[in-house]
Amino acid sequence: MSPGDKERIVYVADVRQRGGRRIFTVMSLYTTTVQWDPALPLPLGVIRVAGAAAAKMNQKPFVIDARRIAFVPATEDFFPRLRSPENAVVYEATKGFRVQVENVLAQLAKRPDLVQLLGPEDPRRSR
Repeated sequence: MSPGDKERIVYVADVRQRGGRRIFTVMSLYTTTVQWDPALPLPLGVIRVAGAAAAKMNQKPFVIDARRIAFVPATEDFFPRLRSPENAVVYEATKGFRVQVENVLAQLAKRPDLVQLLGPEDPRRSR
């Protein structure tokens, strides 16, 4: 996985330093503005962020697919606005929303067969 051709919004679930290195690893969850059909039940790992909640985040409605988790270095290659955090953070999630995401991640931890780990900092790779 390499940096994409355009900026995208991600949900940053965790940031850690690995193996005493100076570079931090960001655990980010995939987001998409492609809407889930409201007639279909949401699968485990998919979180709908609709109208009012999305508007509070200055976004149009989107979904977080916590089944797709990317581990990438916290570098300007992946985060071009890293040196200007006032422009990089779109929204700081409320405690209630963070708890919702953490609960989904805890449920997914019991179902690793549903999770796709991506990125150059994938923790399954040896260092």
